[in-house]
Amino acid sequence: MPIRPVKDISKTDFAYQLRVHSLAFLPNINRFIDLKHPKAGRHILPVMDETGRHMRREASIESCLAARAAYEAELAEKARAEQQKADLADRLAPSALPPCRADLDGPAAVNQLADDFIVQTTRNDGVVFADLIRMGWQAEQLKQHTPAARIVAQRRQEKQMAELGA
Repeated sequence: MPIRPVKDISKTDFAYQLRVHSLAFLPNINRFIDLKHPKAGRHILPVMDETGRHMRREASIESCLAARAAYEAELAEKARAEQQKADLADRLAPSALPPCRADLDGPAAVNQLADDFIVQTTRNDGVVFADLIRMGWQAEQLKQHTPAARIVAQRRQEKQMAELGA
């Protein structure tokens, strides 16, 4: 019994479908490349008939489109994972990073600087100007508020020592 040829699209329709879907057939290596994502370096094998001699054009285009859909799903999954990481970082950052000190002024600046003095003296041997700059303070703020903040910090520590002694 002779084998019936499978109905397939014509060569002109095949060329048209390749252009419509941004695909290219590379006959010298017998592979397709997706021009929509050329840097991915993905080559798609054509779908061959049962004998392995003739390419089934319509099935090959469908195979390329399925490979594109799978690749785009993979890209979307990577983007979703990156977005989850960014969302997690956004949620953790406020608790992990000290608040901005450059916009503080007046009593708020004195109170925050006093707190920073206390924290720095408990962590290190003393308060260092460069450490305060790294924390977000500006040099002008430190020059303006340091004397008052030292007094506030000393009073807080004295009060705390008195509470511990009582």
